[in-house]
Amino acid sequence: MTRNKIYIRLSLKISPLNPGKEILVAKLDQMKFEGFVEKSDILECYIPTTKWNNKILDVFYPLEQDGIDIDWFIDTVEDKNWNSIWEQNYSPVFIGESCVIRSIFHKKTKTKYEIIIKPKMSFGTGHHETTNLIIQELIKDPPVKKNVLDIGSGTGILSILSEKLGAKKVDSIDNCEFSMSSAKENFKINKCNKIDFHFGTIHLINSKNYDNILVNIEKNIIINEAESYLNKLALNGKIYLSGFYSEDEDPIVKKIESLNLKLKRKKRKNKWSLLIFEKT
Repeated sequence: MTRNKIYIRLSLKISPLNPGKEILVAKLDQMKFEGFVEKSDILECYIPTTKWNNKILDVFYPLEQDGIDIDWFIDTVEDKNWNSIWEQNYSPVFIGESCVIRSIFHKKTKTKYEIIIKPKMSFGTGHHETTNLIIQELIKDPPVKKNVLDIGSGTGILSILSEKLGAKKVDSIDNCEFSMSSAKENFKINKCNKIDFHFGTIHLINSKNYDNILVNIEKNIIINEAESYLNKLALNGKIYLSGFYSEDEDPIVKKIESLNLKLKRKKRKNKWSLLIFEKT
């Protein structure tokens, strides 16, 4: 009889959650962790006991030096059926009547825009308010025959939708290795042929002719990289900014308006915001 594999479960409470969560997932993925599950404010990370080493905990030190607080707890659990866990924790996301984000294990729907993803963790699945806000606006104002840049693209949902909405070309960029592998797999599942993925930061992008720029990143990165983002935006182009709390709107608006862009629209969902600016 085959014995079940035993896993170490590393439970993390991270503050602030972003970008700490994305950084840790990328680093722990490189260390052979096999699963990540987000439950409320706890990130559970799973690795076989045979691959565990106490030096893994050293990964926290640089983040703590940068002001990210990490509380952790370790216990052991028996083998996990990851597909079953995703299925239990992940339901399809319906956005209005025309868009659904579902997994490969969900039934096909009759929705006009169907985005299919292969979840490898219980986030990056389209449930978050910021993704939802941007999707609603893209459907209202589709990027037909437009060049789109998706910054902090994660699992690629916004890039995939942009192509399905008629974009001429989409450049998708993220500096998380976990996101890169997941996004590329999702592009293939959705039969995308107009998306190029770039691993790294905005400084890899040379084009300055994007009609739409989508940014779903935390506040400080947006403020620090604002000039770089707007340098890539075409005249009359729009930049969609999300990934931050509503209470953080003012410094972002002040920064972007100082660069001569006009705030066209503001939307909120729960405690999260979306700001849309236009370059005129």
